[in-house]
Amino acid sequence: MDGDITSASSPDAWQVLSDARTTNAMILGALTLVAYDHLLTLSKEIELMWPSRTSFPLTNMIYLWNRYFTLISLSYDASVMLSPYKSNAVCIKFFQGEAVTSTIILATVDLILMLRVWLLYEKKRLLLYLLVPMIGLEILTMAVVSHYTIASVPEYWPVNSITGCFPMGNVPRFFAFYSVPVLVVSVTMFVLTVYKCGTSLLAHGRVHMPIHALFLRDGVFWFIIIFVTFIPEIAIWARGRQSLAELLIAPGLAISSIVGSRVLLNIKSLGHSYPRLPESTTARNAVEFDTIDYALSAPWRTTLGHPTMSAITEVTSEERGP
Repeated sequence: MDGDITSASSPDAWQVLSDARTTNAMILGALTLVAYDHLLTLSKEIELMWPSRTSFPLTNMIYLWNRYFTLISLSYDASVMLSPYKSNAVCIKFFQGEAVTSTIILATVDLILMLRVWLLYEKKRLLLYLLVPMIGLEILTMAVVSHYTIASVPEYWPVNSITGCFPMGNVPRFFAFYSVPVLVVSVTMFVLTVYKCGTSLLAHGRVHMPIHALFLRDGVFWFIIIFVTFIPEIAIWARGRQSLAELLIAPGLAISSIVGSRVLLNIKSLGHSYPRLPESTTARNAVEFDTIDYALSAPWRTTLGHPTMSAITEVTSEERGP
């Protein structure tokens, strides 16, 4: 069906045309949001995340990947969805590519959240045994759901006045399960964060636990944002019109990517705002997490590498000798 169907001869085309305009506006809004947030944080990014002559830590690589891969992916999505319909084959290839890039972006953000929780729990190996398979299962589930969804929609609206690719026929309702793994992982990270931060802050107070206070604030705020974004997406896929299937995909990816970038920037910023342990002490007693050290001894463990000035003085005195 590669001819032109006018809205006069096909009443449904009016609805598709309206939904297409709304969807494309949301895609442009998502791209603008990512670009705007990038401009707001660019100075911090240059200072904290760009490679230096001496080091280029893994978390910096993850940050730059998340930031620029998302920007490029959303730019490509917008260019396709704002272009006139070409053919079913082009639309199928576009959605296959979008499924891959969307899964990569969401998996990257969950990896960032996993690293944050892992740091919060003092890099316990047992936690990795729980979280890594969970993220792996999340990626597998999203890949399977997206593959069978795209395979079930062979035709798209061949209306010259409609830009982009919009399914003609039924999008399988099981597509709603695409976002379910994201919510499961987010809830798990949120519960682990609230439990650890809550118990630590109650025991030691906010002043002595700056990282825990930061993680709790970010965890609550970002969880609410992601929850509010993905629940409507699931509702649309389960009950909404087929032509609205793309409505919240780009905003969901944009917000998730911003969450990941902000989390890493906040950790780095906090690491630079506190004094560091002497280099020899760090090498002997601490585990390095990029710019954040936390000592293995119990008195320092509660601050995740940001001991009080008295603790630093005591360490320095010990190294100087009698």
